[in-house]
This record gives sequence, C-alpha cells and structure tokens, in this order.
Amino acid sequence: MKNEFQLTIPNVAFDSNLLQLIIQLEVLRNQNLAININPMLFTQVKNIFHMIESLQSARIEGNRTTLSDYVSAKFNDRKETEDIKEIENIEKAIDYVNECYKDSSFKLSAYFLKELHYLITKDLKTEGSKESGKFRSCNVSIKNAKHTPPDMFLVNDYMEQLINWINKEDKLQMQLLKVAIAHHCFTWIHPFDNGNGRMSRILTYSMLRQYGFDMAFLLNSTAVFCIDRNKYFDMLQIADDNTAESQLKWCEYVLTGLNNEMSKVSKLMDKKFFNEKIVQAAINKAFDLHFISNEYKLVLELVLNAPSGFVKSKDIQMLLKDKTKRQITTLISKMLEADLLQKLEPNSRLYMLNLFSKDLARGVIEALYNEQFISVQE
Repeated sequence: MKNEFQLTIPNVAFDSNLLQLIIQLEVLRNQNLAININPMLFTQVKNIFHMIESLQSARIEGNRTTLSDYVSAKFNDRKETEDIKEIENIEKAIDYVNECYKDSSFKLSAYFLKELHYLITKDLKTEGSKESGKFRSCNVSIKNAKHTPPDMFLVNDYMEQLINWINKEDKLQMQLLKVAIAHHCFTWIHPFDNGNGRMSRILTYSMLRQYGFDMAFLLNSTAVFCIDRNKYFDMLQIADDNTAESQLKWCEYVLTGLNNEMSKVSKLMDKKFFNEKIVQAAINKAFDLHFISNEYKLVLELVLNAPSGFVKSKDIQMLLKDKTKRQITTLISKMLEADLLQKLEPNSRLYMLNLFSKDLARGVIEALYNEQFISVQE
C-alpha cells in the first residue's frame, strides 16, 4: 500500500507454512470449548487476561507502567496516573467489544470503531485525542516510519471500503488472512489523530470475535504483537511494500502469533492443569507471602476441589472440625470481606473462589507467566 489503497488477499501456496497455520487455526476455531471449569472462575481468569492485554497494548506505544504498578492500582493501593488511566481505558474498550458481540448478528461498523476510539482516549492528555471518537480531519505522520498515511479527505472513503470488506462474506479459510490484512490496512490508513496502534489491536480482537473464534474470550491477542515490539514495527514496514510477498510475510507473522496464543488457551481449558498449575499455584503463593493463613488456605483448597466448584458452611465445618458453627460463620464473613470467597448469588449461602481478589490475583498472574501464557511479569 505504498501509493494506492487496495484490499487483496494473497494466494497461499499449497505447501507453505502459512497454509499449515490456517489449517491449525481452523482446528482450534472448531474445537468444542466444553468448559468443565467453573464458568465463574473462567470469567475471572478471562478478566485477568484482558487486564494483561490492556497493559501490553499500552506498553507497545511506550507506556512504562509495570505489571506490579497496575495490579496495585487496580486494587486501590496506589494513586491513579495517566498511564494507569490509559490501560483502564483499553480494558473498557475490550468490555465494550464483548458486550456488542453477545449479539451473534453484530457486525463491525464505523460507529463501533468511533465508540472504541472514544473509550480508549477518554480523559487522556498525552495519549488522548483532539478528535476523540471521530475520524481525523487533519493529516498525520507516523514516528520512525517510512509510510505517510493518506490525506485526511480520503479517510472516510478508505474506512468505508475496509469495513465493507471485513463484513463481506468469504470462505472460512480467507477470514484469518483478512484478520491479518485488516490490521495492517487499518494502521496504513491511520484513521484517527492518535490511538491508532491501540485501535488496530482491538480491531484484531473484534474480528476474531466476529469470525467465530469462541476462545477469543480468553485470548491475549495483543501478545501476538507485544512479545517483540521492534519486530512488530519491522513487519508492519514490510507489509507497507504492498507486494504479494510482503503480504504473505505479514500474514504468516500474525497467524503464527495467533496460533501460539490459541494453543495456550486450549491447554488452559484442561481442568486438571487449570486447577493445579494456575489456581493451586496462586493459593500457594498467597500462603507463602503470608497473605492468607493456613485455615484460609485449607478452605480455598476445599472450594477448588469441590466437584461443583462451590461449598456450603457445613462443608467448611466438616473440614475444620475444631471450630464451632459461630466460628465458621465468622471465618466465612472474613473471607468474603477479604474477597477470597464470593457468594454464588447475592443472597446465596453457596461460596466459591474469587481469583480476582487482591491476595490471589497476583499469584494467578505469576502462574500464568510461569506457564508462559503471558509475556510480561514486571
């Protein structure tokens, strides 16, 4: 796309690595995600993944917030800074995507993209926008890039073409290539005055949701681009050459990353792995750091190993036989107050784990890092 705007899908050779990637990703797309993990625990881990994804997306653009800083700010231990606000904005944008795609007939639109842009730039100064929620009405340049984005008068037309192309019905095997090409095309158009990098990565996530990749719920799609920030920018410049060869290289780069991330998600769906390597590891970490007592640890393990994923007070009474009924009630109240446990429903007397608590979330994140599900720890 050096000199002209065009949307084309390159021909993929039968014996190429790219074709093998497409086949592998199609297997993952059609994999039955019969989640035998407690669905509420699954949602909590999904939220942690998206928290990390938001941090990584901001860091690609130069945000220097560490994971430790963000986790502390998330639980109100530290004052919110603009860098923290930027990451929170990305989280809200991802939540908006998820809410929209609850409707299986939802399709990407200019309004949708503008709403996302408004969310990611809201109340920011350095990383904000003078035209938040609007396509740019000025010409822009990209720092350290050879490519100069098209004139402002062409943006609306180019974006209309891109959106129509994304929504156009195509063969399934073409959709993955479209995900990669659309990401590059979006950055080439640079439709907003600021925030285009963050927007392009949310666009990738949105397209995966639209194209039926159910595991995208738990996919850290930003990891495709953030593991090697310099390579990401180098590959974008290669794609700017707008040749069949450069497009194929770009597509292989993106699909390799997506395949790696989706394979991880598939592994995480194994209940034994999830319970032992992620949740139990987080409980152990909280205990080792003296965040929780031995009694709390025993209760959390009881809930984790309960077939239903939740327990009643009498189950805890049977575990801690030296405690009176009143003492058990007090213990449960303290664990609820510390967010270590949560009620299955507001007025329920069934209790389940809360992985998004201050004392457990850090351990979950460390476990995800140790098992190579995320690429950033500090």
